[in-house]
This record gives sequence, structure tokens and C-alpha cells, in this order.
Amino acid sequence: MRRNIIYITCLIIAGLLQSCTNEVDDLFDSSAQQRMNEEVKACRALLASSELGWRLDYYPSAKQSYGGYAMTVKFDETHVTAASEITGDPAVTMSSLYSLKSDMGPTLNFDTYNPILHFFADPDNSAGAGLGKGYEGDYEFIIQSHSENEIVLKGKKTKNIMKMTRLTEPSEDYLASVMATEVKIASVVGVLGYTGKLNGQDVSISIPADRRMSIQIGGESLTTTGFMYTADGIRFYQPVMVGGKEVSSLQWSETGQTYVSDDGPFVSVPDPAYTKYERFLGEYTMKYSYGNTPREVPVNLKLLKYSASEKTYEVEGLPFPLVIFYNVEKDCMEILTYSTGQCYVAMWEVIGDGNLSWGAGLGMIGQLKEGTDNVYEFVDNGVWGTYIARAIILWSAAGEYKGYGGDTRFQNIVFIKK
Repeated sequence: MRRNIIYITCLIIAGLLQSCTNEVDDLFDSSAQQRMNEEVKACRALLASSELGWRLDYYPSAKQSYGGYAMTVKFDETHVTAASEITGDPAVTMSSLYSLKSDMGPTLNFDTYNPILHFFADPDNSAGAGLGKGYEGDYEFIIQSHSENEIVLKGKKTKNIMKMTRLTEPSEDYLASVMATEVKIASVVGVLGYTGKLNGQDVSISIPADRRMSIQIGGESLTTTGFMYTADGIRFYQPVMVGGKEVSSLQWSETGQTYVSDDGPFVSVPDPAYTKYERFLGEYTMKYSYGNTPREVPVNLKLLKYSASEKTYEVEGLPFPLVIFYNVEKDCMEILTYSTGQCYVAMWEVIGDGNLSWGAGLGMIGQLKEGTDNVYEFVDNGVWGTYIARAIILWSAAGEYKGYGGDTRFQNIVFIKK
């Protein structure tokens, strides 16, 4: 009797298991692999469906250390054509192969080298974190979600979330407008930042550096976020919570030279150091000796770069690109060693053994000549030890560099402001 009960019970359990198995089978019309294949096929069709291509907000580095960059990508069945602001020319495009694969979901992979798409992922790029790392970017992405007009990607290496949005204008027009915005914002100098209101809250914004910005809301601690330039301002990597609302972007007013929000324009915070830097801008007569021959050349000191880390002037009127630095501590002009890309601007002792060097920090400062208010004599800055810099000389691995077609030695330099 007991044996019959056990037998009947086993039959019932087996029947239930068979019933459950049938139910599971009925839930899906195809295998998991078939469903993945269909998803990959759908993604391929979506990618190729945009006649103008897609806008890609690209962020290298897991910490968004270098901010974001505007790219565009246009797909056919096998190839992707990319363009980006990083080329400096919105009309430049590069094509290469791409693939869609499955790895816990569909992935978009840029398989063959593309100078634009692999720029931030190339370990041979000496910029960013240096050789071996580059900008630590992605070229393989997990497709997180997609709709008719937006595809959300996740970098396999950085885990950064990056969005592709269907373009509604030609790629070249979009990139040109982004690049124009960057020029407008970067052209503002002499300010430390901006203050204003967002959603009724007092907000302070720092000057952008490496496409990162510090934001202080009220008395709270600073929040630093990566951003990218857009057609009308900037867009943050992730929304910032201000006054109980998310803020994803800021518009730029070209007329006001400042950011604006629904609460009104921001006000610029002047940089007191800029007034000192600015006074050296303008036209000069540059006097120097080439051997025993005196020279006089009209030159113009123009703003080259003004930022927290670098304050430089560009000297127009010479056969080579002379850069003059502003020494904040000594409040003076300074000629330092540097590379022009073709040669070194080296310091030269001239007398004695005639030593020369392009070691970092060596240079000459412009001292105001006693009894004048516009004559600046360049003398050794004291960094070279027992040697005294009295001149600059253009130098390369092959010796004195004469590729610029003009004077290569500049002794006893004097700038007389007009």
C-alpha cells in the first residue's frame, strides 16, 4: 500500500514538472540566442536608418577627466563614417569598419582603426595620461537602450554613459556650430568665473579648464563636472541638482559674454591679475644685436593664452613664432626656453664659453630701464646658476636652426613700447 502511494505521488510530481516545462516553453517563441540575434539585427537597422547620421557625445576617461567632445557617426551595413571637432575642420571625415555583437546584450564595436573614433582610445597618444594610456577612452560600447531618436551607450572600459541622438541637420553644420561656441566662450579673458541664479539658488561657476567646471550652489561645497560644448552653450556629463531641479545645460549669450538661465544672466567675476597682464599688450620696437650688427624691428605683443596655468603673449613681426610669458610673481614679461615645433628657443650665454641650453625654466625677464616707463631690458632670470643668459638662439639636434629664413641669434634684447 505504502509503495503504491509513493508511486502515485511520483507520477503526480512528474506531471507537474512536465506541465511547468511546457509553460516555460510557451512563454517564448524562440531561443535566447535567436532573440539576441533579432535585437542585434534591429540595432543595425536603427543605426543605418538615420540619413544624416547620429550625434555622439563622447567622454573619455572613467572620471571624465578631459570632459566631453562632439562627434558624429553615420552607418551603413558595414562601415561607419565619423567626424569630430577634434580635427579642427567639421568637413573632415574618416571611415572604417564596425560590428554589432552580443555580450550580455548587443554591443557596438569600432573594429578597425579610425583616427577620429580611436583618438581617445589610442595608447600611443602622448597626450592625456601619456604614452601607454592616452586619454583612456572607449571603442567598444554596450547598447543600454534605444528608441527611434536616441541610443544610450555604455563604454566597456570607462563605464561612461554616452548618448547618440539622431541628427536633424548635416554633420558639418552641427560641428561648425559647436566649434563656434567653444571659440566664443574661450575668447572671454580676464574673469575668474561667473555668479548668478539657477532655479532661485545662488550659483558660482568657475572658468572651464580641460572641459571641466566647478559649480558652487549656495554655501555648499564645490561640485566638479565634465561638460561638452553645444551649438548654444555647454551640456554637463550628468545633470546637476539645483533648487530641487536637474540642470543639464547652460546657454551662452554672445551679446552679454556670459551664461544665462531662466533667472537671468550671470555676472562675470574680474580677475585682478589680468589688468597687470594686459598692460604689456601692444606695439613695440624690438632692439637686439645679431653678432656685432644692431637690429630694430617693429613687433606687436598679442594675447596668446590667458588661463590659470598659462599666461602668454605672441610676438608678431619676427621670422619665427616667439612666445613671451607673463611672470605673475615678478609681474613682468619673461622669455623662457620652449620648442617651436621646428627647433628650440634656447638660452645663450654668448660670452665666456658660449654655453647654451633649453632646460626648463631658463630665461630672461624684462626689467623696466631706470628713468623710463616704456623701455624693457631683458636680463637673466637667475635660474641658470653660475651661467648668465644674455641672448636667445634657435637650436636643433643638427645645430643652429636656420629654417625660418631670418636671424637666428638675438643678443641684448630690448622692447620699447610705443
